[in-house]
Amino acid sequence: MAFKQVKTKKISEVIRDQLEELIRNGDIQPGEKLDSVEKLSASFEVSRSAVREALSALRAVGLVTIRQGEGTFVNKYDFSSMVDPVGIHRILSNKEKQELFQVRKIIEVGAASLAAVNRTDYHLRSMKSALDQMAIAEAGKDLGEKADVRFHLALAEATENQVLIEMMQKLSDTLALTMYESRKISLYAEKQTLTRLHQEHEQIYKAIEMQDPSAANGAMMDHLVNVEQALMEYEHRKHEAE
Repeated sequence: MAFKQVKTKKISEVIRDQLEELIRNGDIQPGEKLDSVEKLSASFEVSRSAVREALSALRAVGLVTIRQGEGTFVNKYDFSSMVDPVGIHRILSNKEKQELFQVRKIIEVGAASLAAVNRTDYHLRSMKSALDQMAIAEAGKDLGEKADVRFHLALAEATENQVLIEMMQKLSDTLALTMYESRKISLYAEKQTLTRLHQEHEQIYKAIEMQDPSAANGAMMDHLVNVEQALMEYEHRKHEAE
């Protein structure tokens, strides 16, 4: 029987992971200054070089800014900077996720109503294509987050409001990250399954197809509330387990 070699993390990687977790959980807020290298070294009981290496790694992925002579500061998240939702190292804090969902509720609930009024057959075909792609997503291989983004962008296009469309396009990469997280969580969260996600999108689609602004509004709000709740409950359970 062949076994894979067990690899241990470097001390700097452990420090980086712990600091990133504190930032992600909101224990360290954007704009906040981290302790000095000397204090962090004493707190972790490690060498200063290990701390410096950890901070450099955090800077490399955009989590912090190191200002010569001033110290290390936690960056605010740039919602237009996401490129690859799966390979990205930057993690949204709980507060950032909540703020993102606040923005989504303001924009996308209204967008669903407007789409129900202005949609064309072309828009419906684009949305249906994304729905079909979601339906065949394979757990563990393709969670369907790309199709999820396509659906929401197609819905935005159905509003025929260019300003709103551009706003959604700028948010699309960040949306992909939260959609990936919610679909990954759905593999083992009872309240949020891949099937449930697809059904919620189906309800939004049907309301827009029937040109019912009120139903589209309600279906989108229900969907966003459910996804946000699943993400927050998962993060809470994870934090308690740690």
